Amino acid sequence: MLPVYEIRKSDLTVKHNNYELNFPEHMHKYIEIIYVYKGVQHVVIDNFKYSVDEGCAAVIFPDTVHSFYNVDKKDSKVLILMCNPKLFGKLFPDLGKFKPENPFITSDMISEGLSAAFNCIGSDNSFELNFSWACVIMSYILDILSLKQQSLTPVSDITYKIIKYVEENYTEQITRESLAKHFNVSECYISRIFTQKFKMNLRSYLGLIRAEYAANLIRTTDENFTLISQLSGFESQRTFNRVFKAVYGSTPQEYKNNISRFIKEV
Repeated sequence: MLPVYEIRKSDLTVKHNNYELNFPEHMHKYIEIIYVYKGVQHVVIDNFKYSVDEGCAAVIFPDTVHSFYNVDKKDSKVLILMCNPKLFGKLFPDLGKFKPENPFITSDMISEGLSAAFNCIGSDNSFELNFSWACVIMSYILDILSLKQQSLTPVSDITYKIIKYVEENYTEQITRESLAKHFNVSECYISRIFTQKFKMNLRSYLGLIRAEYAANLIRTTDENFTLISQLSGFESQRTFNRVFKAVYGSTPQEYKNNISRFIKEV
C-alpha cells in the first residue's frame, strides 16, 4: 500500500491517546511531535524504527514518510502534537530547509521546562494557549536537536515550489508535461525530483492527495462517487476506484459502508 499524503483542516492539533497508535505509512506538511507520558510508542521515520519509551520524544519534519505500530498492545499515554510550520512565522528557521540528524529525543535530553510544557499542552485548551505551549516546546526541541541543512540546489527549490503548486491545484488536471512547462524545466527533471524526494512518481503522488480528498468527501457529504471522483481531480471513475483501493485497501463503496457501520455502532 502506498503512503498516504495526509491533509488536515486544522493548522494545530493536540491529541492525548490512551493507547499505542497503529497507523500505516503517511506524510504531511506539518511538524509532528510525539511524547510518551506512559508506556511506549513505536514509530518508523524515514525507514528507521524507534521505540519511544516513557519520558522520551520524537520529532517528524514536514514531508517525511513515517508510520506508527504497536507490539504488545499495552496501555500507553501518548501526546501527538501537529503544527503547520507557517504558524511559527519568523520565530524559527525555515523548517522546510532542515532535517534532524536524529529525530529521537531521550529522556535525559528533556529538561524540566520541556517536560512541564508537555504536561501543560492539552486538547481542552484554547487555540491561543496551545499555540503558546507549542512555541515553547519547539524552542526547547530546536535547542536539543542537531539539524542538517537540506540541499539548496535548484532541485530542492523547485521541489518546494512544485509541492506547493500541487497542494493548491491537485483537483485540477496536472501532468508531468504541464508542470515542466509551468516551471520551465524538462519532464525528466521533474520525474527525478519526485523519485528522489518521495520515492514515487508524480502520478502516484497526485493519487495519494486526491484519494485523501475523496475520502474526506465520502466521510462528510452524501455526494455520489461519480461527482466525488470529478471533484477530486481523477480523470475517470475507473482510475478513482483503482487508486482509492491502492491507498485505503478498500473500494470507495466499502470505505463508505465501513464508516456507516462505525457510526451506527457508536
